[in-house]
Amino acid sequence: MKKNHPKVGIVGGGLAGIYTAYLLTQHNITYDIIEAKAIFGGRIYGENTQSDDYKIDLGPSWIFPHQQEIQKLVTRLGLQLVEQYNSGDALFQRSANQQPEPFSGVAPPVMYRIFGGTSRLIDLLSENIDEQNIRLSTTANSLQYDGQYWHIKMQTSKSQCGLLEKDKSTATPEELTISSAFFEHLVIAVPPRVIAHKLSFEHHESTTGSSTQVPDIFHEKAVIQQAFLQVLNNKFEQVPTWMAAQAKFAVTYSRPFWRKSGLSGQAFSHVGPMGEIHDASFEDDSGNSVFALFGFIGIPFAHRQQVSIEQMKNACLSQLASIFGLKANEYQQTYYKDWASDIFTANSVDQTQAPMHPHIDLASEQPHLQQIKLHLATSEFSEREAGYMEGAILAATNAVEEILLTVP
Repeated sequence: MKKNHPKVGIVGGGLAGIYTAYLLTQHNITYDIIEAKAIFGGRIYGENTQSDDYKIDLGPSWIFPHQQEIQKLVTRLGLQLVEQYNSGDALFQRSANQQPEPFSGVAPPVMYRIFGGTSRLIDLLSENIDEQNIRLSTTANSLQYDGQYWHIKMQTSKSQCGLLEKDKSTATPEELTISSAFFEHLVIAVPPRVIAHKLSFEHHESTTGSSTQVPDIFHEKAVIQQAFLQVLNNKFEQVPTWMAAQAKFAVTYSRPFWRKSGLSGQAFSHVGPMGEIHDASFEDDSGNSVFALFGFIGIPFAHRQQVSIEQMKNACLSQLASIFGLKANEYQQTYYKDWASDIFTANSVDQTQAPMHPHIDLASEQPHLQQIKLHLATSEFSEREAGYMEGAILAATNAVEEILLTVP
């Protein structure tokens, strides 16, 4: 069985995992990609609008001018970047009893969005992956290294929704199938804190029958399980998952009424529930368009949990009407995503911790990680732009470069 196994196992089908697969394909290196959710994308997630060409981003949207690698990838895939719309005044909602105050003269930073929605990036990258190499709705139950191969035990959900909204621990045996696979290299493309809480590293003897001494990470005589538990508990657990506690609301309109009033669509609020609002529209030369506003929810996760999604949506719509006027009530469709409720993005620490940019230093562990052919590829592991899409591209590129060093 091992003779025919793919060379690389990729755990995680977000941008970093998908881009890792994309690069491996270019080098004719075989792989399987294992994703717990029913769809690829990870924190990149968009929902359909009335136009087939545009999706509303409920995950990351912005790319900054200095983030060159993600821009190169966008161009390579034939996608287009559009500048974030900021023409006109922004508004500041100081209190519920005061009219929003316009302000201008302060130039906002230049930011770009992928025309049509960020999820188009995932769609195009995943087109390069052969279906036989894809394991969706599949969780990596345990990761075992025998000194030569990584042995991954997996559980796959048979339900339509996969494991997006529920933990595998709540699924019935009838809903799950058990499988396993062997790989020479293991790429983990999920956030450090998710690794600590969702993945189980184990050690067993080589399946050849001989006992194999597994290279350690910290101490010469430590087995891999002990070493990784220390890594996971003492390092991975301390790394925040970027935007894990965030929630986003979006709404589409038939026309951009705020622009007609000389407004940019940008607003800041001390009232809430949204603390920050921006234009999320797309429009092409042929008149095909989606006009939208989106906002970051500014109230804590614990408070969000006390209301229903419909109540939250209605509160956001009321806020938009109080800021932009009653025309905000003439909407087409509403969208809401609470990432803190996503069990494959956030845990209890993320749900309560103040937002912080991730950083982890694994320089001293890197030689040992390479020795056991374990590669950490998600954005939080990037030395630059950690947490951003740029960081995901950099981390995936680094992981593939490590693998290529071992290929004859």
